[in-house]
Amino acid sequence: MKFSVNSTLSAIAKSEIDALVDIGLEKLRSAVTELVVAFVREVTPCRTRDLEHQLHDTLFAFAKGLLEQLLNSLETTPDALPKSVTHCEKSYRRLEEATPREVVTRFGKITLIRCRYRRGRSGRTIFPLEIALGLQQGFTPAAASIVGQQLATTGSTQGRTIEFVKDHLRTSIGTSRLRKLGRHLAAQMEPFREPCQLDQLMSWLEDARESKAKSVVLSVSRDAVSLGIAPWGYFEMASVATISVLADGKRRGTVYLGRTPETNQKTLSQQLSSLVRATLKGCKACSAMPHVVYVTDAGKTEAAYWKNKLSKFYVDGKRIKIHRVVDYYHASERLTVIADCLKFGTTKQVRWAWLESARKRLTKKGGHGRLMRSIAAMRRKYGVKSGKSSEFNKAVGYLKNQKRYMNYFAMKQQQFPIGSGVVESACKQVVTERMKLSGMRWKRPGAQVVMTLRCIKLSNIWNQVFGKMLAAIPPVSDVIRNQTPNFQASNCA
Repeated sequence: MKFSVNSTLSAIAKSEIDALVDIGLEKLRSAVTELVVAFVREVTPCRTRDLEHQLHDTLFAFAKGLLEQLLNSLETTPDALPKSVTHCEKSYRRLEEATPREVVTRFGKITLIRCRYRRGRSGRTIFPLEIALGLQQGFTPAAASIVGQQLATTGSTQGRTIEFVKDHLRTSIGTSRLRKLGRHLAAQMEPFREPCQLDQLMSWLEDARESKAKSVVLSVSRDAVSLGIAPWGYFEMASVATISVLADGKRRGTVYLGRTPETNQKTLSQQLSSLVRATLKGCKACSAMPHVVYVTDAGKTEAAYWKNKLSKFYVDGKRIKIHRVVDYYHASERLTVIADCLKFGTTKQVRWAWLESARKRLTKKGGHGRLMRSIAAMRRKYGVKSGKSSEFNKAVGYLKNQKRYMNYFAMKQQQFPIGSGVVESACKQVVTERMKLSGMRWKRPGAQVVMTLRCIKLSNIWNQVFGKMLAAIPPVSDVIRNQTPNFQASNCA
């Protein structure tokens, strides 16, 4: 037997909706009138404060009641539902009883009565109404989005997120339920992260082109930051990467990637390469290829990624030139080491004057060669402190080995970034400000949940990713939104 396409949801008439809303509005009108009348009899600062709180509570109660009645009226009685439905190409049969479930909404907890279907005699159970509404682990989509973003917010913790839920959603949840929601959101949103980050990058690149910027740069960076790992409390290096769009030297925006500690940071490298390739492929399609710059320090992992991936980078069989820049500030740190190793004497003025001059010289035309000659001259003139030869030679060797990536004068002429400040800031934003609060230690799965949600939030694509996630929920074949035109318009609004 075939069932009509809307056989599992009630067809709600416009008159029924009007009646439902009118009853609620009448109660709301009566309650608000009573509050206002009481307030105007005696106006004081304290009563003004109380009025605002009372109005807020009254509106909350109205919205909660309306939402609960509306959602519970969407499904027909069990006897009127089809005996079987299909979901994800699998068949489920109807069980006789409808069961209640507490659902967290923006207005507090409501009780949702929904019918269930089971696959086989003891298989998985589904609830068509929950699927149609897009519930996420017992949270409505709006509530799940709010809680997920709060979980990823700077300075947040599980305790603070639970307090936030209690204050703003008027309900209490435990750490187990919060963690379950976080794991679910991270797993469901991650597949849509890259497409949305790509759209964001292409939008910034298009804006840069429309502004007729003389120099458009795609800046790629990566770095690592220590993260406390449970249960023993030792620290390992988590990895962070950024891709920024710069127009005439000004940053238009940045997207973020982050992974928990992993040998050779393999997963981050794969994600970063994939996003860079997709972005350049999109630029190639519209014949507007930006300059691509890889700016990092000269760390082992960063250098290996350049050597193995970016130095010979291909998109659709065509090699893309990527400019490598060794971070100017890390080079400056080596100059400080060199200055500390030279025997300038008791006066600090000579040391400080030479160090300032050396830093400026490095950014001038032909500055690297002039700098190396100056270092050699200072060594002959002043000599190296006892026991400092190893540090001195290591710092000088760093500058010599990275010479080809330190042509800062030419890079500045092309308005390339010469500092990795963006990814240094990303380490702070993605990890330190959220995951290195007092006493925090992480298991890898839990840490990755927070990093995934946080990168989506910091990339300013949360709403886009969350929307794509909801749109991708596979429907139950017999579930369809009510076809009443006015109800559809109200529901979409």
